[in-house]
Amino acid sequence: MIDVDEEIIKIKKINFFSNLGVSETIDSSLIYIGSVREAFVEPSVQAFEGFYNDVKWLPSAPSQPDPFYNLPKPSSDLVAMRMKINKAVLAATNNFDKRKFRCAPHDFSVAARNGVCFAYRQYVSEQYYGLGDHWARIVAVYGKGYWPIGFCENKLVVI
Repeated sequence: MIDVDEEIIKIKKINFFSNLGVSETIDSSLIYIGSVREAFVEPSVQAFEGFYNDVKWLPSAPSQPDPFYNLPKPSSDLVAMRMKINKAVLAATNNFDKRKFRCAPHDFSVAARNGVCFAYRQYVSEQYYGLGDHWARIVAVYGKGYWPIGFCENKLVVI
């Protein structure tokens, strides 16, 4: 079971999106993309390490389905937990630097913020139901300051 108060303490310490575009070659389970331009506007197979056509994009809107789980309708206690986490993520991402998300005429900052909120809500559900670690891996990447945007072949695609 997840300790929501402990998670909120962790969320408050995260500098979300602070490493956007920074490549750490330490983690071979991540495909690092240098910018939103390289990811969305002018993507290349090379930048995606040959996996571009295999990438499944992570949700960036609340109405999108969870790509990993078909969850039952949440109980009222799970809804309350998810709402507390979502509010904490919204507060923590209220003033992030949006310049790195702009690629004229596009602005991907709303998609990024929606994506992190979606990930944390699903992480709470994943932990609540004891399902696995898909969202746990994704929120860990958010915790390092990156923006996970997709997945393929046991790898996460991050900016």
